[in-house]
Amino acid sequence: MEHVRPLLIKFIYTAAITMIFLSYLLLPAVPMGSSLIIALVVTVVLYFVGDQYLLPRFGALPTAIANFIVAAVILALGGSFVRQPIGTGAILATAAVIGLAEWVFFRYVRDEIGTPAEGKELLSSPEFLGGSETIPESERGERTPGQDQEDRPEH
Repeated sequence: MEHVRPLLIKFIYTAAITMIFLSYLLLPAVPMGSSLIIALVVTVVLYFVGDQYLLPRFGALPTAIANFIVAAVILALGGSFVRQPIGTGAILATAAVIGLAEWVFFRYVRDEIGTPAEGKELLSSPEFLGGSETIPESERGERTPGQDQEDRPEH
């Protein structure tokens, strides 16, 4: 159940983007049902590859760039699925807008939930994205005043 909310939000904006670019702006248009199926595949793959794997390790901007590349590959493969050519320009434009939307979504999540350490990029999976991990205090770089005494070996 923890994955439902972010998947639903991602599907809504991914479906809107793919329908606008592939079903309305592209001539000849991709059927709307095919656009929704492509959006569903893009959403699921980007969520598990991008949000669950890449985002905790690399942060928002590198993950958004990787999501652009993955979305472009899926859209290119989706052209053979719908048996209608999707031009390179349409693939790159759609993937670019999806990548931008992903970056905005990551920033929204960071601003809505907050980061573990103020001023740092989103480095862990917040609960909003389905993760329950927290950054250990030793990795945050924060130290309490008495902690230096505790870390020293006794002579």
